[in-house]
Amino acid sequence: MHGAFQVAGQGTGGEGLRHSIKVAARRTGLSPHLIRVWEKRYATVAPERNDGNRRLYSAADIERLALLKAATDMGHNIGDVANLTDSQLSGLVAEERGAGRLGGVRAAGPAEPSGMVERAYAAVATMDTAGLEGVLDEGSVVLGQVRLLNEVIVPLVERIGEAWRNGGLKVAHEHIASAAIRTFLGQVARPISVHPGAPVLLSTTPAGQLHELGAVMVAAAATSHGWRVVYAGASLPAEEIVSASLAHRVTAVALSVVHPEDDPQLPAELRRLRRLLPERIPLLVGGRASDAYGPVLDEVRALRADSLMGLTGILDGLRRRPLGGVA
Repeated sequence: MHGAFQVAGQGTGGEGLRHSIKVAARRTGLSPHLIRVWEKRYATVAPERNDGNRRLYSAADIERLALLKAATDMGHNIGDVANLTDSQLSGLVAEERGAGRLGGVRAAGPAEPSGMVERAYAAVATMDTAGLEGVLDEGSVVLGQVRLLNEVIVPLVERIGEAWRNGGLKVAHEHIASAAIRTFLGQVARPISVHPGAPVLLSTTPAGQLHELGAVMVAAAATSHGWRVVYAGASLPAEEIVSASLAHRVTAVALSVVHPEDDPQLPAELRRLRRLLPERIPLLVGGRASDAYGPVLDEVRALRADSLMGLTGILDGLRRRPLGGVA
């Protein structure tokens, strides 16, 4: 059987058969990444290993993972149900399925995007990194990467930024959240296979813009949209952006502008970037503070994205343009 492994010394019955993580993922609806995260963080299952150290899942392992997915789909946090026995999980799922919480119509609650934003923000406010990671892991399964980005991470980042500006959160809160979200987005974007001939996007923030989460989200969105991404971090001077762009032969450069809205140095920085960057390479600019720099963005002919959905529309347009054309 393709994708399955037979454990030496055992029969061919269902109990002796061991399956690869890809088979386990297909049968449970979980991603291989999330299965590994759940194993490491919550000890949900303990698969065997073959001689090549690859995970081997039994039918019982797969059934348990399927029950855990059903429970999290219903709004339960994985950390709250991971230690339940199979019998307890089965009873929980059966009870809530009988209450109409499964079968394609999920009651509004913790597993909905708005509920996930609330739980994620609560984790940030209490500096509960594990709790924040748990919500993001859950969202990647329940919503998928695109919806997770647009309906959970974007509003979460906006809320964190607003609370930071109003004094509701400290710099430490933002740094902890940024690190957790950056790591998570890097993990979910990495497994996506991108064609070697795909267009290349450099994602960064211009000098003086220290908040990098916008650039990280752009990188994740572009990767999921089939682009190869060079993530260059935050606060990169114009000369370094140009140098990286030429070295990686990028198709476009994306800049995130979040805070501050009144940096007197930024207009000159953007003009210098446009002057040094080859004309064939367009500038994509977005972020909460980008509207404050509207005149200079128009001057440097920037393509402005007001959302991640808007960004992907621009990326689609750039893929369709003639080779060597200017957007």
